[in-house]
Amino acid sequence: MTKHLYAYGAALFALLAIARPAAAQDWKAEWDRTVAAANAEGALTLDSQPNLEMRKYVEGEWAKAYPKIVLSVSALPGAQYIARVRTERSVDKYLWDVSVSSTVSGYNFYHDGILDPLMPEFIAPDIKDPATWGGWDRVFMDKAGKYVFGMSAALKSPYYNTAHVSTEKVDKLGLKVLLDPEYKGKILWHDPLISGSGQTFSYVLRSRLGDDNLKKLILDQKVVFMAQQDQVVEAMARNVGWIGIGPFVRAHLEPYLTAGVKVDVRAFGNEPEVNEMGTGGAGLYVYNKRPHPNAARVFVNWLLSKDIQLGLAKATLQDSRRQDLPSVSEPERQPVKGGTYLETQREERLDDLNAAIKFVGDVRKSAP
Repeated sequence: MTKHLYAYGAALFALLAIARPAAAQDWKAEWDRTVAAANAEGALTLDSQPNLEMRKYVEGEWAKAYPKIVLSVSALPGAQYIARVRTERSVDKYLWDVSVSSTVSGYNFYHDGILDPLMPEFIAPDIKDPATWGGWDRVFMDKAGKYVFGMSAALKSPYYNTAHVSTEKVDKLGLKVLLDPEYKGKILWHDPLISGSGQTFSYVLRSRLGDDNLKKLILDQKVVFMAQQDQVVEAMARNVGWIGIGPFVRAHLEPYLTAGVKVDVRAFGNEPEVNEMGTGGAGLYVYNKRPHPNAARVFVNWLLSKDIQLGLAKATLQDSRRQDLPSVSEPERQPVKGGTYLETQREERLDDLNAAIKFVGDVRKSAP
């Protein structure tokens, strides 16, 4: 009996040993076929978020990896892009392959029937393994759990200039420091009524401060609303604004620091009470009836690969959701273990987010 069991175990081990290389060869053969077909297509159209660091990294690395596939990148504002795609599709024009952009745009598109499920595009075994991402429920942001993939896990709080706002005060008061009269007229907010980095803070601030204090922040503190996130960053760099709400200010300061501007800008910290957990505008989704299906598939697998995710994280200072990569964030933006963060960009939060944005708009209309 023991001999039979031993023989059976040895045979099973031998079969598994044969199966593993065969499986590896299968996916590599599929990958080689897909790359060859993508090279024959020779083009890829990408809708990108406005983060310049991300776009520069993706364009530069893609050109080195796949020089035969010309990458065309556009970065239209969300509402404008949604309207454009809907108009194009109404006259049977299918011009886009992939988006790495707003999750909200992705929700609109999948409800329109414009997107394909993303998982069938995965080829590499590590990318297909939910354990790589901590589970599919962690990375798919849409209610259906298959269309809009959140690549980044980025803590996002307001930023402050230490020359004008003390760290001790921020540590003590948290978001309530925004209500300090000392900072009246010095708080900048990437306009939440415009698609972009400032929108989710409508929900964060409403949840954390309450309606009355959010109204006070807008009216009494004379918040300055800015149309573009780069305006917030520049104003912070030039000491015009002391607190910035919306963009990852520090990640965008490099050009100013390189030019010799001396400024110490810090996030409010890493506690759940002052942060949201966002995707950093890195929602990944693919279009049905796309013009370059193989190039799109290559792009998805390339973008989600370990090396590219790490490089992208370093370029944007936003951690990847891959579980096999180290954090690249500064300590003040590394999540507290066991902390529960608002994830305002998940689709189930969308109604609350839109209600908060409307609340901000209504308060602004009521200003004398």
